[in-house]
Amino acid sequence: MGLKIKWNDDRVRGATTAILLIGRDRLHRGKKDELIQRSLTDFREDPEGYKANKATWPDARELGPLTNPHHVAYYKNLLTAVDALLQKMAENKRQSNSLLELDNYLVASLRNVR
Repeated sequence: MGLKIKWNDDRVRGATTAILLIGRDRLHRGKKDELIQRSLTDFREDPEGYKANKATWPDARELGPLTNPHHVAYYKNLLTAVDALLQKMAENKRQSNSLLELDNYLVASLRNVR
């Protein structure tokens, strides 16, 4: 039997939180290109480094170090999109068969955030 990652699994919430936190950090450093994909890649490649950084970063709902108005607007839109996606996943009882499938779904669902 294969791995099932349900909509209410901690790995879903963990991945979306990583997108927000790592994405916000990347935005602060001016790295907006392929933000969702690269944030997930950073998260999967160095989970311990992410955990160490997470302890020092402000909460995902806060704008943190963002000062550029375009980045602030993008981040607010990303927060809204993540909330809507999590709601949609819960309503549809979305499942993934692997972390790669989950990551691909998150990237496809969030890549058009502006």
